[in-house]
Amino acid sequence: MTRIAILGTGLIGTSIALALREHGKADAQIVGHDKYIDVARKAKQRGALHEVADMAHEAVRGADLVILAAPLLAIQKLMEEIAPALGPDTVVTDTGSTKAEVMRWAAELLPHPENFVGSHPMAGKTDFGPDAAESALFDGTRWIIVPAVNSTERAVNTILSLADTVGAKPMFMDAAEHDAYAAAVSHMPMMAAVALFSLGRASEAWPELSVMAAGGFRDMTRLSGTDPAMAFDIAVTNRENISHWLERFASTLLDLRDRINDVDNEGDLYKILAATEFEHAGFRNGLIGREEKVGADVSAVGAFSFSDFLAGGWVSEKLREVMKDSDDRLKKLEARDRTQRRV
Repeated sequence: MTRIAILGTGLIGTSIALALREHGKADAQIVGHDKYIDVARKAKQRGALHEVADMAHEAVRGADLVILAAPLLAIQKLMEEIAPALGPDTVVTDTGSTKAEVMRWAAELLPHPENFVGSHPMAGKTDFGPDAAESALFDGTRWIIVPAVNSTERAVNTILSLADTVGAKPMFMDAAEHDAYAAAVSHMPMMAAVALFSLGRASEAWPELSVMAAGGFRDMTRLSGTDPAMAFDIAVTNRENISHWLERFASTLLDLRDRINDVDNEGDLYKILAATEFEHAGFRNGLIGREEKVGADVSAVGAFSFSDFLAGGWVSEKLREVMKDSDDRLKKLEARDRTQRRV
């Protein structure tokens, strides 16, 4: 019988357990532990666990696989607590959103660090806790696997099998690469959402703004509803990378502001908006990865012949219309200035 211990039975931990119950080996025994016992009991009530352990070291004793699905900063303490109870062949992984610190803790604290393989399922939602868990949460998502330099082949294969069993697509990275990229596509957008919602909420006009806010504002600020403990842990374990991408985001916003205010070059603004929409459509439709080169620098886009081919020429038509309207407005402004000078 395979014994799997899941430490942390919130959204991710309970979803993993549900997926393993649904798709894993019939004889697998899943035991769960959570800092808050009622959370673990709720996961068991949902059918995710066979057993609830009051203490973390009790959960991992005799386990073949241990999954640390607790908040990031709790993982270090869990490693310290379970270390004496881990068997020499027990494979350990985590589901944390940052990896460099976790890999360092594992190397320092676990008795057999060669059995540790970091991982990060790129799935989730702003709802949290076992009530929000679902067995299909990982279907088709990327499961980032981060082996240490001394991780055993058996440990790596165990985590590959875990990702495959829950329906995810494995992707290998090293810790530094993972943290830099996760900051760009996950952590910085979360902080940007926090900033955007805070900006609106701090306005004296918030009572009116909140009534007027519709799908666009809700979509853009959804990540500000992330579990605050999770958001805090991510921020303090990936400060440098998040700060880097926030600075680039701020610079891009300022550049866009300048283009909006540049009345003499409105055609360039439209080119950027159209090119970005075109690239995003490709992203939405699965054109991802290096081969397709989705996400090229839109400021470098000059001609729209390829877009014309795909979109039937509407981009060029609209661009000509924008340029003509802009020229007409500039001519009227110049005529008004000349008239005012004559008076």
